[in-house]
Amino acid sequence: MKIFFGGPLTDLKDKEGTKKFYVRMAEVAKKNDVQCFWAFLHGTDPQEDPNVPASEVYKSDLEALAASDVMIVYLGEPTTGTGQEMEYAQEHGIPIYMMYEKGKFISRMAKGSPNVKGSIIFSSEEDALVKLDTLLDGLKKRLEEKGSLREDFSIDSIA
Repeated sequence: MKIFFGGPLTDLKDKEGTKKFYVRMAEVAKKNDVQCFWAFLHGTDPQEDPNVPASEVYKSDLEALAASDVMIVYLGEPTTGTGQEMEYAQEHGIPIYMMYEKGKFISRMAKGSPNVKGSIIFSSEEDALVKLDTLLDGLKKRLEEKGSLREDFSIDSIA
């Protein structure tokens, strides 16, 4: 199984803390024998790799997303790039699971997307990681049973 992790990277309130959380999410994936992609760990970090052309970031992110079975997004801070990635996932049948802190206001546009299959609403990083571990276990089982996690999430499929 391949996961595309999405989340804000530009102009973070707590750059170090947020990225450490992202690394811990990747460690949970690795523990579950799941491949994952975080853009900032693949040479396009906005702070560490500022000279990478925007067109290259766009291309590499969407290529990684296209090769993924599922997208898991952290939405604790506003992010336009993640919103674009979510729309790409919707257009290509890639299911999305959202992660955010309890009490955070999340855009209804993001929540209303037909490919959002669930949310991890957490009270602490530890809580988030435990819930992520449980989600990954269930997704792996579902992928084994069905052979694919992708579905038709076209606007026409909305009831």
